[in-house]
Amino acid sequence: MDPLEIRYKCLRCGQLTWTEAGSTGKSCRSCGYRIFVKPRKGGRHKILKAE
Repeated sequence: MDPLEIRYKCLRCGQLTWTEAGSTGKSCRSCGYRIFVKPRKGGRHKILKAE
């Protein structure tokens, strides 16, 4: 079974990268920044119910 890979986006330059789930200490290949977020689909935002 292949390891699970997740797509992340660099917060500084926006470069998309694929990394294995559970791996730590990764840095961006283009700028070297170490903070990543999961990219959202274009134009979408989270909607919460207010109750």
